[in-house]
Amino acid sequence: MAESHEDRAETKRKTFRLGDTIFIRSGPFSAFTGKIEGINQAKALLKVRVVIYGRHQPIKLNFSDVEVVSFDNQR
Repeated sequence: MAESHEDRAETKRKTFRLGDTIFIRSGPFSAFTGKIEGINQAKALLKVRVVIYGRHQPIKLNFSDVEVVSFDNQR
């Protein structure tokens, strides 16, 4: 299914910062949390480090696959 104009606009509105903790909403790593280590705005991709079986693994995710976890309500 093609991404609608609203989906693309929502994806561009999301702001991420290095070190943010994110929750993965979809894909093979759904329900994992991780830390942002890299941001590619042009391609709407994040490099995220997650812990899988006790080991830190870097994975690449689309902006639309994640949401920022906020513990302090400052976002």
